[in-house]
Formats: sequence, structure tokens, C-alpha cells
Amino acid sequence: MKAKRAPTIRSKLVMLVLACVVPASLMAVVLIAHEYQRAREHLLFNLLTTARTMMSVVDRDIASIESSLVALATSSQLQAGNFRSFYAQAQTVLKIQNSGENTHIALLDIHGRQILNTRRPFREALPDYSAAVGFGTIRESGKPFVSNLFVSPITHRHLLTIGVPVPATEATRHTLHAAIYPERFEKLLQQQRLPSDWVAAVFDSSGTIIARSAEMQRFVGRKGSPSLLQHMQAGEPLFISTTYDGTKVHTAVSHSNVSDWSLAIGIPTELINKELRITMMWLVLATIALLSSSLGAAWLIGGRIAESIHGLTGPALALGSGEIVTVPPLNLREADEVGASLVRVSEMLHHAQHRANHDILTGLANRALFDEMLNQHLSLCERNRSVLSILYIDLDGFKAINDRHGHEVGDKLLCNVASRLKAGSRHSDMVSRLGGDEFAIIMVGATMHDSAIVAGKLVDSLSLPYEIDDLVLHISASIGVASYPESGVTAEILLQRADVAMYRAKETGRRRVATAHNSN
Repeated sequence: MKAKRAPTIRSKLVMLVLACVVPASLMAVVLIAHEYQRAREHLLFNLLTTARTMMSVVDRDIASIESSLVALATSSQLQAGNFRSFYAQAQTVLKIQNSGENTHIALLDIHGRQILNTRRPFREALPDYSAAVGFGTIRESGKPFVSNLFVSPITHRHLLTIGVPVPATEATRHTLHAAIYPERFEKLLQQQRLPSDWVAAVFDSSGTIIARSAEMQRFVGRKGSPSLLQHMQAGEPLFISTTYDGTKVHTAVSHSNVSDWSLAIGIPTELINKELRITMMWLVLATIALLSSSLGAAWLIGGRIAESIHGLTGPALALGSGEIVTVPPLNLREADEVGASLVRVSEMLHHAQHRANHDILTGLANRALFDEMLNQHLSLCERNRSVLSILYIDLDGFKAINDRHGHEVGDKLLCNVASRLKAGSRHSDMVSRLGGDEFAIIMVGATMHDSAIVAGKLVDSLSLPYEIDDLVLHISASIGVASYPESGVTAEILLQRADVAMYRAKETGRRRVATAHNSN
């Protein structure tokens, strides 16, 4: 016997529409159209506000670097010509700013010759820097200068500089420069946690892309699309432009108050229309529900529809709370299809949550999950008066292998390292990849002594040969160990001291373990 097909929602709604009052329906349409326009304007206003906020974040970072340079320029060690002490001061400033490898400081004499550069050891021979962007401008104007993006003739990487004059006599005038790689601003953009469909980019005064929140390597150093640059040059804060691949986007632009840079945020026009269409759909459903309350003749039909729709409420709430969704048969084809969609979305959300908290390459916990779990464990340690340790691991010799054999071999090597780290750790330990060839392990309940022993075994394990694609590769590891509360009581301090200990291990010959103690 052929199964009876469930009635469609369209067939039931047709009967409801036939009973609607025409004047009320027209009024509802007017209200819906008004709400559509209001929601669109509100979204674009939020887009412009976000662009201005992010531009201010970039401005603060530039101002912070410039302020640090101005402060360094007044150093008594620099005025006295004690360049070795000044070199140490500059390195300290970079550490305080947590600038990492994306920023370094150079001191130039009146002829543009480098006296020192924090990227190189002190007294090492340095290349001529007289052609540096902004050097002549600073020397002639005596004012700070923020450059556009350019390709360094020394490192052949994209670079920009911030330079300030050093107060002194004409005979000994120097200029102080901070060389910044675009990755610094990429991190700033990513820290703003924009929705995945939004794209933000920083442009210099020539319209060249300095940093981008997505596909950074593809676009850095390229000019903005002709459509975008045309609107930017006209000073328009909100407009519709076309990307290189032909996608139309709503764009908001904010210009810098510190430099001659701009920041643009784009949302695909289709995405805005889709979100507004969803809003309109819900308003239509609300209007239909309101009108149907006065239609006694349609009560039975409306009740049957409501019963099926209500069957989706529980699964929808479960989806919002992150639970696994199950939807029973609802006896309405469209409702059953929506229920099946909720189940699929639930599976996708769980998969996305796992991807958001784990490193795609190695499957280990990523930096975000590591920070979250470290703070949770520290709270428990404080409450229970227990201990934990952090192992900060950096591979020795990985970059040379990656450069020689390519990223594919490098990625396989990192996966092998991750496997050895997990094999050499307890099930209760949390192994994570912080980025590049840096890893970290949280060892709950482990003292400094116990953790150092484990770290020593991991150094031996990681230093064994790796067989990859008919290659036998050799690397080692340097590990810094910091413990709570011996080395510090906050996540930031523990990570910093574990990192410092790791670098101390590298300086003493690599393939070493160094422990960190509270400097107080």
C-alpha cells in the first residue's frame, strides 16, 4: 500500500491567506518593508562603527611604537654614545611591547649608516641603510615619519618603518627607526574577531594592502581593487565596491588620525541581503500568526501547523546550547526537512567547534584552547592549593629542514613531533601547538622537579631521527619549564617565564631543558 504523503505547508497556508483581511495584509507589507530598510541601515552603521574602532586600534599601536621610539631617542646612553647599553635598552622595549619577530629597531647616523640593529647581534657588520624609506624626510624635517609598505632590499620581505629624529647637535644627529613586518597588523585585525564572512584590510597612503584579516599572503603588497580605491579617494565612508573576483561588497572605510593609512571592512552584499531576507521572513510569519488569531475558520488548520512547528522548538534550543540535536517525525514535510537540517547543522557546529579549538595540521589543542584551559587549571590550583607546570617547547633546526625540503615535509615533521609529544605525556596532560614550531604542555599536579624530568625525556624522544618520504631528518628541542606557584601565579607570567627559560636552554647549546623561577 502506497504511503500517504504528508501535506505541504504551502497547501495549508493558502487556505489561511484566503481568510486574511486585505487591508491588514497591506499594512503588514508596509511595516515589513520599513523594517527591512531599518535593519539594513542599522547593519551598515555598525559596519562603519567597527571600521572606526579597528582603525583606532591600529592607530594606538602605531602611536605606541612612535612613543617608544621618542622615549628611546632621549636615552642618556644614546646621548653618551654608549651604543651597547642602548642596544640592550632597545631590546628591552621590544620585549615589553611583546613585538616578537615582527618588529626590530635600527639606529642610523647622519649618513644613513646603521650603527645597530636589534635584528642582528651588536657590533655585527650591517648593510647601508641610507636609502631607507623616510630617512631623508626625517633628517630634513626633524619630525616622525610613518612610511608606506615597501619591499626591503635587505630581507626582500614586505616592510614598513616608523622613524623619529634623535635630539642632538647637528654633527651627531641620528635617526631611530622601527622596522615592522605586516604580520604585526594582521594579528591586530584577527584579534578583533570579526564574523567569518567579514574581511578587514589596512591600506597605506598609496592604496597598497598592508595587512588583511584573511588570505594575508595572497593580498599583502597588492593595490586595492580599482573600484575600492576610487571610492576611498573620493572620501566616501560607506559604499558598494567590487572585489578582484567580481564580488560586490558593502564597504566601510575609516582614515587614520595618526598616519595616512586607511582601514576598510567589507561584507558581501549577498550576505546582507540574505540576513535581511531572513528578518523579513520572520516578520512575515509573525504577521501571519497575528492575523490568523482573528480567523476562527482557520483555527483547526493553524493549530495543526503550530503543532508541527512547535516540535522544532526543543531541537532549536538544544542546538543553541550546543547539545546533540534529535528531531522526531513532525508529520509535516517542510518541518521534517527543517528538523533534518537542524540535525545536520548540529553535526556541523560540533565539527566547527572542534576545528576552532584545535590545530588543523596536528590535531593538538590550539593557542585559544590552551589559554582557556590554563586559566581554568590555575583557578583550580589556587582553590585546591595544588601545583601545575608548563613545558614550553621549541624545535631546533626545524626551519632549515622546512626551507630545504619544503612545507609538505615540514608539515609531516610537525605531525611526527606532535605524536611523540602525546606519546611522552600523560593522558591528563594537555599538549598544544602554539604556532609554527612552538608547542606547550600543561602538566596538572606536576612539580618543577617532576616536569623537568619529563622534559628531559621529551628532549631525548624529539631528538631521535625522523623517517619521512625516504628522508632521515634530524632535529632537537629546547624546553623551558615554569611551575605554579614557584615561577608565577598568572597565565601570562608563567608563559613568559617558560618562554624565557626555553630561550636560555637554546643559548646554552640547544637540546637542553631550563627551569624558570620567580624573580621575586
